[in-house]
Amino acid sequence: MSFALGAGEVIAGWERALASMKQGELAALEVPPEMAYGEAEVAGGVGPLRFELELLEVLPAAEVPFPVKEDMSAEERLLQAAKEKEEGNVHFKAGSFQEAKEAYLNALYLLGFEADCDQRSEEGVWLDAFRRETRQKVALACQLNLCQCLLKLEEYLAAVQSASAALELDGANSKALYRRGLAQLGAGEAKLARSDLAAAARLEPRNAEIRRSLESCQQRLAGEKTATKEALGGFLSR
Repeated sequence: MSFALGAGEVIAGWERALASMKQGELAALEVPPEMAYGEAEVAGGVGPLRFELELLEVLPAAEVPFPVKEDMSAEERLLQAAKEKEEGNVHFKAGSFQEAKEAYLNALYLLGFEADCDQRSEEGVWLDAFRRETRQKVALACQLNLCQCLLKLEEYLAAVQSASAALELDGANSKALYRRGLAQLGAGEAKLARSDLAAAARLEPRNAEIRRSLESCQQRLAGEKTATKEALGGFLSR
């Protein structure tokens, strides 16, 4: 198995032992129960755990390969995707939008929602309702957060695609409609933006931020219409 040292992916006893081992070393290890289960989880009478560990290879953090989803179970994919989502949230709050974007894309890859994924190949992975619902819930959050990152990075066409993917998961999601509207505005598609923003406003009529964006979009369209009329009038008067 492979894991990142210090990431909390294995028990504390392994972490401590591996930190002092050399590549290729084989060690017999006895781990006290509190370093396996945690002190709060240890019941009376639980003895030490014994392992045999062999350190096959050590890679710098930058060279640790990202897991291949086909080699993982549904549970492993869900857990790793949730970790990537949380990592993305941390980066986003820190203003590191590119790093946040990459983390959300990693999560979507693990969930089978990358742009070029054939959904038919995923049908055999998510066999029960709980897994399917959890997958969809995490994917929706990632698409919405990814869209917000792309807006910050001014990657408007990609933001439109991400918001549209979120709407495929939840067609009445006001955040997805609102953010797609903002992305359409950024991409210069004010009419499409008005449609999305109006739909978001109908879903959340008391949301002042959505109403302001819709009014701004309508003013922009009115200005464009006036400019077009003036340009045509000037052309025809020649």
